[in-house]
Amino acid sequence: MIRRGLKGRVSEIFKFKGINVNRASKMLGIPQRTLNRQVNEDGNVGMEVVYAIIDNFQDISPLWLLLGEGDMLAEKKNDTKPAGIPYYNNLPVAAGQRDNIDQFGERPSEYISIPPQGAEFFFPVSGNSMEPEINDGDIVGVKRVARSEGIVHGAVYMVVTNDARMIKRCYHDNNDPNLIWCVSPNYPSFPIHKNDVCALFRVVNRIETL
Repeated sequence: MIRRGLKGRVSEIFKFKGINVNRASKMLGIPQRTLNRQVNEDGNVGMEVVYAIIDNFQDISPLWLLLGEGDMLAEKKNDTKPAGIPYYNNLPVAAGQRDNIDQFGERPSEYISIPPQGAEFFFPVSGNSMEPEINDGDIVGVKRVARSEGIVHGAVYMVVTNDARMIKRCYHDNNDPNLIWCVSPNYPSFPIHKNDVCALFRVVNRIETL
């Protein structure tokens, strides 16, 4: 049986590395019981596992791991790193939830030199759900958040799930600590379970289009 989706890609990485869950748990620093439940049983692969793979298996393409796009193995980096911050001109991130995820290339369109304020990369926003805070076509810079528990109540994030990438203002649920509320000015708010979040990036910079 072919296993698809994020869980299947994690299994494919372990097979490529020639390791089982017990060995992988030691290499990734994830409890074996947790890893086995998320990979081999009915649990969802969480952010902690995704980030541990990205940090420890640097030959694996993060975009392939998250979205299944491109090759599993990341391209080898040149010794000379381009100056500036990566800018993805064709990275479709909705400022409103989308049913489908468009493809985007693994290479930055270019490298830009602007005050980073801690941003790891930049891209243009598509959609108007966050207007007037963030407008369609505005360029935002984001920084990866290590764990969903580290969400700053009311801050703006790029939330990546198995089904969508979106920019929302995020809030903790007052009654259920496992839920994150995604809020935008122009669309109804909705909750996301923390286990369904594959990756989380805080918006730390915005360049307004005129």
